[in-house]
Amino acid sequence: MRDLARIVDQAFNRTLSEYPVYCQTKRDAVVMPFMHAHEGYEFHFSCSSVGICMAGEREYGFHPGKLTIIKPRIYHIIRTTQSSEYVRIILSVDETYIQALADIAPFVAELMEEWFAADGEGLAQLQLATKEDAEAVRQLLQTIERELEQRRTNYPLLIKAKLLELFVILGRQSSVELTEKEVPSAYRKMMDEIADFLTEHHHENLSMPELAASHHVSKSYMYKLFKQHTGYTPHQFQLLQRIHRAKALLSGTESSITEIALSVGFGETAHFSRLFKEATGVTPGFYRSSMRD
Repeated sequence: MRDLARIVDQAFNRTLSEYPVYCQTKRDAVVMPFMHAHEGYEFHFSCSSVGICMAGEREYGFHPGKLTIIKPRIYHIIRTTQSSEYVRIILSVDETYIQALADIAPFVAELMEEWFAADGEGLAQLQLATKEDAEAVRQLLQTIERELEQRRTNYPLLIKAKLLELFVILGRQSSVELTEKEVPSAYRKMMDEIADFLTEHHHENLSMPELAASHHVSKSYMYKLFKQHTGYTPHQFQLLQRIHRAKALLSGTESSITEIALSVGFGETAHFSRLFKEATGVTPGFYRSSMRD
């Protein structure tokens, strides 16, 4: 990727000049063919996949539950290393707007200084400590996105409040992660293949010993490498994909909750509802209604 062209995203800069906050959920498997830079701080939140980000001359891994933060005008490229659809939420905030938030809440400036103090490439990563924190961040980002789309009365006030709430949650994380121990290069492709398989077959009852054997590694070693690569055990990653698919069906279809539970691999609606609430903090019915407000 070091030989890629470098492009300044002028179209995005115009968008951010029209309103200083941008937030959008993106779903695709497209690999950007160039590095790009733009105004505004970028907060990149992976919902579904593992992958890599390159900024300057360094590469950083990411996976669901990790937030990548990039300073303005830093050339970077982010891509999934899986072949399945990549779902992420991208928040960009203009520098002057960040400064205005810091004038209201000085801890914002302190956080920004802490995040970028030790990295010369202008990129930092936060590993959200719990699934509750990750879900709270996702919900905040989706609320900001929805407010920007609908622009209802006093939406700028709500966006400002949600951004401050976001910074509070991020400030509670124990540390900034600048580097991480990587999976040995000989096994990275294997772990991506396993992640793709778990994503594609999320609705099936899979045998983890058989999955490990098919890749000629022991179950315990597969678990160790996969957790190192994605932040999740294979079972947890499969459950993440089930919940992720259920969210899409709840918000985008009229299928009943029972039908959705069965389609994503749960034999009982009660079991689905319990695990969905554990993962998101709300019931499937509440999630569906909140996404349609």
